[in-house]
Amino acid sequence: LAKLEDNARVTEFISEHVYAPRELFNFTTSDGQQLDGFLIKPIDFDSTKTYPLLLNIYAGPSSQGVYNEFETAGWTQYLAQEGYVIANVNNRGSGGYGSAFEKVVYKQLGKWESNDLAETAQYLAQKPWIDGDNMAIRGHSYGGYITTYTMFTHPRVFDVGIAGAPVTDWRLYDSIYAERYMGLPKDNPKGYIQSASVTHAHKLEGELFVAHSAMDENVHIQNTMQLMTALAGSG
Repeated sequence: LAKLEDNARVTEFISEHVYAPRELFNFTTSDGQQLDGFLIKPIDFDSTKTYPLLLNIYAGPSSQGVYNEFETAGWTQYLAQEGYVIANVNNRGSGGYGSAFEKVVYKQLGKWESNDLAETAQYLAQKPWIDGDNMAIRGHSYGGYITTYTMFTHPRVFDVGIAGAPVTDWRLYDSIYAERYMGLPKDNPKGYIQSASVTHAHKLEGELFVAHSAMDENVHIQNTMQLMTALAGSG
């Protein structure tokens, strides 16, 4: 017979170390869509105090960022020890919620993902212990893309954006991935323009940090170079 683990060692380890667990939540967006999320509260959380929020996301089509599972990310634990609330959400386009939920982003990447990320932050900002004037969004790759896109198309929601290796124009991506979700550029030219972060760069408010490796062969650094050009031109 298989032996079930009772997690006694994990329980003991947690009792002897500083640890911040995940807490699941859900809410309904302004247009009636229920979304699932998780948050991690700071160590020694005090509901009478206020804390900055970091929305740490990926948000790409068919992916999921929120599971009912044990939290193991070391960086997240560090942020909790530094006094941050960390959150994630399964925005529209995520897998696991049916065809309509996933395919709503088809030919219009960025629109619904950024909407749901902004509304997640605004929902959490209603908590008395979250500082709604001190919220950040951070992601890498698709998460970097949606970080820039959300900062530009939903200004004043996030004070800071941290984008790693962002796709800033889907016409620059290197594989069939873009065509799978956006169609061919010749068949969806307006969609490609609207979904590009560079199109909306002039709307930036707040601080945006972009990091990109010159050796990235997946999201080529030309994405960031063109974004920097667009930002400089809008200043």
